[in-house]
Amino acid sequence: MQLVRQHTGASVNAVEALLLGIVQGLTEFLPISSTAHVTLMGYVLGLHPEQHAAEWTAFLASIQLGSLAAVLGYFRSELRAMVAALWQRGSMSAELLEARRLALGVVVGTLPIVLAGLALKPLIEGEATKRLELIAAALLGVTILMIAAERRRAPMQRGLSQLRWVDALLIGCAQLLALMPGSSRSGSTIAVAMLLGIARHEAARFSFLLSIPAIAASGMLQLLELFSTAAIPPMGLLLSFLGAVVSSYAAIAFLLRYLRTHTLWGFIVYRLTLAAVLVGFALAQHG
Repeated sequence: MQLVRQHTGASVNAVEALLLGIVQGLTEFLPISSTAHVTLMGYVLGLHPEQHAAEWTAFLASIQLGSLAAVLGYFRSELRAMVAALWQRGSMSAELLEARRLALGVVVGTLPIVLAGLALKPLIEGEATKRLELIAAALLGVTILMIAAERRRAPMQRGLSQLRWVDALLIGCAQLLALMPGSSRSGSTIAVAMLLGIARHEAARFSFLLSIPAIAASGMLQLLELFSTAAIPPMGLLLSFLGAVVSSYAAIAFLLRYLRTHTLWGFIVYRLTLAAVLVGFALAQHG
């Protein structure tokens, strides 16, 4: 089944696919929810995601592979060091010890999403998670968590060299919130990391590294399903992928630099505004 407009029956064209990829990439790593933005755009384009719930979920997960390519490219040096540290035996330099700690943190933090992801897959792909009012509720829920992180963050901020396994596990549990469209993977994980006393920009760095296994697993699984349903033409998938690569890379670089000197309050205000827009759009549709 293809993703088509309800009234005209036309499928997603190349320009729309590219635009969806760019929007997904820009919002995947910023704490503002990529799913909320891309799903809203889907409604604006007349695609009605709730009527093609499984195909829409597969499309979003597939273009996330563009975001995966971007994060792998951006952190390529760190990832090489992490792999080397895991294989290294005997004495290690301080740099490799920190890389090993980070790698093990990613492994521990990935456990919750691995255990829960497949079990919750039917719920995630369901029609209910494409409803704008529920996406708005998820936006508000994680926004409250982000407000708490800014208001209650520890005075002494730790770096990732002091990451504990319990920190990684709790941040990994926060990543479970990202299974609910609208919550934001980066928003939930950065907020919990800050509540644990990790500095903002370091929290973002760990959040991005932690996203790699989850995006890779869901993206590859859904890509296979997407090809089997032919929901989006191959050229559209390619364009959305390329758009996501470029915009994701830019978003990663921006946020890591931004959070060194700024708070999350700008994103908090934006999320509250977006939630109001989504509710208004949902009411207009039902009206």
